[in-house]
Amino acid sequence: MMKAVLFLIFTLCCCQSFAQNIVCYYDGRAGTYATPVLPEALQSANCTHYTYIGIGLTSKGDLRELNPNFDLKTGLPSFLQLRSPTSKLLVLLGGIYESSATFSTAVGASLDSLINNIALFLTRHNLDGVDVDWRYPGSRGGKPNDKVITGTSSEHPGRLGLSALRQNAVNRESKANFQKFLIRLRARLNMMNKLLAISVSPNPAPSGVAYDATTLSLYADMINVYAFNFTEGTETVTTNLAPMYSNSANPISVNSSISSWLSTKVRKNKLNLVVATYARSYTLANAASKSGLGAPTRGQGLAGTNSKQPGYLSQDEFCAIKSGYGNTSDATTQTTFFARDSSWVSSETADSLVQKYSYVIDSGLAGVGIYTLDWDDTSDGCGAGQFPAVQLARDYLLSSY
Repeated sequence: MMKAVLFLIFTLCCCQSFAQNIVCYYDGRAGTYATPVLPEALQSANCTHYTYIGIGLTSKGDLRELNPNFDLKTGLPSFLQLRSPTSKLLVLLGGIYESSATFSTAVGASLDSLINNIALFLTRHNLDGVDVDWRYPGSRGGKPNDKVITGTSSEHPGRLGLSALRQNAVNRESKANFQKFLIRLRARLNMMNKLLAISVSPNPAPSGVAYDATTLSLYADMINVYAFNFTEGTETVTTNLAPMYSNSANPISVNSSISSWLSTKVRKNKLNLVVATYARSYTLANAASKSGLGAPTRGQGLAGTNSKQPGYLSQDEFCAIKSGYGNTSDATTQTTFFARDSSWVSSETADSLVQKYSYVIDSGLAGVGIYTLDWDDTSDGCGAGQFPAVQLARDYLLSSY
């Protein structure tokens, strides 16, 4: 009998997948579209975590709404309706709408005020945690001491000279601003029983060593890796949104990104692979001469009829016009692009998402992130049901253990 029990325990421990998180983002800007997409309309997505994008900060450590007259008045109250016994509600601090310089100044000069304001905000709005999205420590206007202190040797102490040992001691005391912020914030959130998530670059070392894997592993509950849009809008040629694997045209990929992160020895059972639901659009410079991957462009492509952001389409918006496009798939990178005349679009498909979700399971990661729910198919306009990116994730992740 005892042997049978031990065998059952062993089997459960060995076979149970780590992949249990489905973290779904909602961008407060969607509430200001011509036809608003409000958080309360996202309940059927049934995610394990929901994260509200819409809160920034000031250089003095105060928090501010990014969409005035919506985030605090309408957005967050609607967002709270997503609460269920099986889900957690978080707020994202920063993101693409906040500068690294603001983070740098606030953390460097007003850390106590910033942490207090985060704690008060979570309490006041009855939220379960915060997702810190600082893009990126030590770059984009940030200060050098935001990043991990370099020069610390990883050699065994017995092999180091006295001066090196002293330098290591100094380095241990002089943690980077980003590290200090996470450690102090974690301590405060522990007192409140709140979650701490950290959103990070697909590259663990953007513009130098921005992150310390040990700090992230020890103090974060979740580490969300944005594994898409690797060129961040700086490209002048057509580019895949999120190639699964690298080739000569796509040197950075989901696999290379996650492999780089795992090489830092970060705890993989805290890593969530974040996928994009939006389609990326370009206008070809000369469709007659070149219209494939790497073709020259003359700027952003189509804007959605509702979201109205040049170069970006929600899945609802793309599906409304997709029938007129030809498509080309690549087995190596696991990508598909769509073209019609001078319009060129890169988007995830059901097949490419399945590849990524299977990768998460096989790699023993914590789960996935969906960026964002409001960019996904919210109305079943594509014919695969509402929020297909989430439903595929549930099918593959939550049924795997």
